[in-house]
Amino acid sequence: MSDLLDIKLVIDKDCPKLNVLITNNERNDDVEGVIAAIQGYANKKIPMVPAYFKESVVMLPQRQIVRLYITNRKVMVETGHRVYEVKKNLRELEEILDPDRFVRISQSEILNLHKVKSFDFSAVGTIGVELENGESTWVARRRVRDVKRALAKGGNDGYKK
Repeated sequence: MSDLLDIKLVIDKDCPKLNVLITNNERNDDVEGVIAAIQGYANKKIPMVPAYFKESVVMLPQRQIVRLYITNRKVMVETGHRVYEVKKNLRELEEILDPDRFVRISQSEILNLHKVKSFDFSAVGTIGVELENGESTWVARRRVRDVKRALAKGGNDGYKK
């Protein structure tokens, strides 16, 4: 783990709901940050995305989504494992996606900032993007400002999951 904290998970079948215990020698900024992160997660109900693969429907947690894009007039959702089809359009999906995690990079693509391996700012007027799964894509010129704003807000701050 890290020098900042150790995480221990205890599975207890008799525990009716999630219980979090924070142990430290004092209440400090690190403790406050962990409390704020847990409260933010608990207060933020992020819906799953219904996606189709062959004849089955799968409810995808947003943290598993790498990107959403349009190909052959179909909206596709790519995870680290496979590509699914979605029956909603990108505008509808954009409304339910976590704005701290996802950013629209073009008319036909939305990225999960937490699944980006690197950004290449060397091209004038656009941004190259390399994803964790090895795919590459580009930010449309009209969306560069939105991506920079999302990054400044902390969209890809090293927290990957």
